Amino acid sequence: MRVISLLPFVGAAIALPTETPGAAPSNATAPDVNAIKSVPQDHFKSYQTGGLVRQSLKAEGTKSKRDWTCSTSPTLTWGDSDNGGKGIFITNTDNDWRGFYAFHNNCDTIPYKYIWVAAGATQFVSFPDGWEGRIQRGVDATMLNGQAHWLGTWFEFSWDANGWGWSDVSLIRGCDGPVLVNSQDGSGAWKGFTQDILSNAPANALDTKDDGQRVLAATEFIGGAINTPPRDWELQQVGSQYVYVDDSHGSPVIAATNGRFGTTWPAGRA
Repeated sequence: MRVISLLPFVGAAIALPTETPGAAPSNATAPDVNAIKSVPQDHFKSYQTGGLVRQSLKAEGTKSKRDWTCSTSPTLTWGDSDNGGKGIFITNTDNDWRGFYAFHNNCDTIPYKYIWVAAGATQFVSFPDGWEGRIQRGVDATMLNGQAHWLGTWFEFSWDANGWGWSDVSLIRGCDGPVLVNSQDGSGAWKGFTQDILSNAPANALDTKDDGQRVLAATEFIGGAINTPPRDWELQQVGSQYVYVDDSHGSPVIAATNGRFGTTWPAGRA
C-alpha cells in the first residue's frame, strides 16, 4: 500500500481523515459543466419521482430499510475502481479537499461510505445492489460522531431492478451549497444547480448546522408543514424543475439507463 503524505495539507481549513489512505485511483475526467447545463430541460425526460426510492421524514421511522442492514462502522474510500458498473462520480470544484458522506435511507447516524476528494479532482464511488440513499457534504468531526445530521443539500439516488439509476438534488432538508447531477447514459439529462444561493439569502430563511455553519433551513417540517421563507427563496433562485424545494412542486428526478451519474460539488458550507 502506498502511503500518501498529508503534510502538504497541514493548516488547511478542513481536517482530512486521520486514517492512513491507500493509493487513490487516477482521477476521472472532469465534467464540462457549461456543456452539461446547455442541454435544455425539455430535451430529456424528467420525473416527479420515477423509480427513485426516497427517504420519508414526514413521520420518523415509518419507512422500512427493506433488506438493508445499517452500517455500524463507515468505510473510508479515496476512490473506487471503475469497472463500468453502477456508481457515482464526485467532482470537487472547491479550492480545497472536501468530504462527502453516503447514507442509506433511514440509516442516518453512521454513513455507509465516505470519501475525501482533492480540489479539482473527480473520483468514482461504487455502491452495492439494493442501495437507496443520499450523499451529503460535511466534515468528519460532525458526520462521523454517531448522530443524525439532516440539515444540508441532499443528492439522492437509487437503482431499480433493471439497473436503471434514479437521482435528484433535494433542498427539502436544507441547503448548504450547490450540487449538479448529470446522467452518464448519453441522454444529456441533468438537474441541480451551481450558483451560490446562500450569501444573499434572507435571515429568516437560515438555520445553523451542527458544525456552526449558517445555511438555508429545511423547507418542510417533520409532519409535512411548509417552512415558507427558505422554500420561496429556493423557488426564486433555482426553481422546482431543477431541485426538490418541497414534495409538491416540479419534476426534478432524472434516470440513467446505465446506472451511472456524475455529480459536481462547487463550494458550499460543510
